[in-house]
Amino acid sequence: MKTIFKYILRIYLKYITKLVLLIHQPTIIAIAGSINKPFAKEAIKKTLENLGLNARANPKNFNTEIGLPLAILAQTSGYNSFTDWLPIIIAAPKRIFTRKFPDYLVLGLGTSNPGDMKYLLSIVKPKITIITDITQRYLESFSDMNELVGEYEYLISRMPASGLLITNNDNARLVALSERAKCRVITFAIKNPADYQARDIKPINTGQKFSFHFKNKIESARINRFGKHHIMAFLVGRIIKNYVVK
Repeated sequence: MKTIFKYILRIYLKYITKLVLLIHQPTIIAIAGSINKPFAKEAIKKTLENLGLNARANPKNFNTEIGLPLAILAQTSGYNSFTDWLPIIIAAPKRIFTRKFPDYLVLGLGTSNPGDMKYLLSIVKPKITIITDITQRYLESFSDMNELVGEYEYLISRMPASGLLITNNDNARLVALSERAKCRVITFAIKNPADYQARDIKPINTGQKFSFHFKNKIESARINRFGKHHIMAFLVGRIIKNYVVK
């Protein structure tokens, strides 16, 4: 019974969500990768809000076949309770008529099993996609790394020619995959040359400082957080800022 209900719920949420997206036409920014998605998502959302744009991001775990539609529809989960799902099911179609739908949706995409990316992309059509990294972190359900990499290869293949792909140039697999993209590609990195690169990273009492290289310019930058993943998120945020502000 639970399996049947989950299947019906999945299909119901999928097509309600597709209709909502068709009507409201938000710009979808997708974030994929084995690690560092939450930090990139936070940096992008903050960047858009600082530009005065209306943006919303999905909660951390709402990035699956059911969680992603719930995030887009701004609904909570009923988890394992049928009675808790009823008000969600009733409320979901009302999003079609909302007047305050965000202009930008910043959506993390989860890939825990083969075929996950294909299903998620049957719901959303990103205009901008960021791939943070590809590691063996979620390899358990895949036969090997090639099958896992195939999820990201599919994501790249579905990007429109008018879209933007942002990738981590420190990851050799992503370097190879980005060469096959039909859309514009912008890279970021710390170790390797890239369109947006952080160099000379030094810790300070409140975080980190570094030199920021982009568009034949060099700027000094500092962030009040520790760890290279936060620097990577900073770079992604700057790419989004420069892309949105023409």
